[in-house]
Amino acid sequence: MLTLENSLVFSKGTQPDEFLQSFWDPEDGFIWSKGKWCEISFAFDAKSKAVPFQLDLIFEFDVYKHSSGTKSQNVMIYLNGLRVGTICCHKRGTYIFPINGSALKSSDNVLTIDTPDAYSPADFGSADSRVLGLQLYSLQIRAVG
Repeated sequence: MLTLENSLVFSKGTQPDEFLQSFWDPEDGFIWSKGKWCEISFAFDAKSKAVPFQLDLIFEFDVYKHSSGTKSQNVMIYLNGLRVGTICCHKRGTYIFPINGSALKSSDNVLTIDTPDAYSPADFGSADSRVLGLQLYSLQIRAVG
């Protein structure tokens, strides 16, 4: 469950509480999306305080890149079916997408992340045949202000 006080982080050999769809197993401090899209389903608890009108959806991520290929990927973020942001990612960073607090439900929230430019290291001669899009380090929801 996500709250205004915690974050979703990853460590090798563990699985977070939130339901992850179309992700590879966590590596050391991050998790790769599988293919061209992934989803994170989660409950949101703001019982300790009223949900503010404006929230920030804060991601730390990168995308798969190769020096012989694409040096960036497009990333589209959807919350419960509504697009909340699009970015052309070319380096690891913290990316903030403002959302309306009323867009969150107490349960059954779904973040969909599209990476239509995802590709495999095998395309460049590697033995790694996974199709990699987003390299997600953390996710948090914070009140604005």
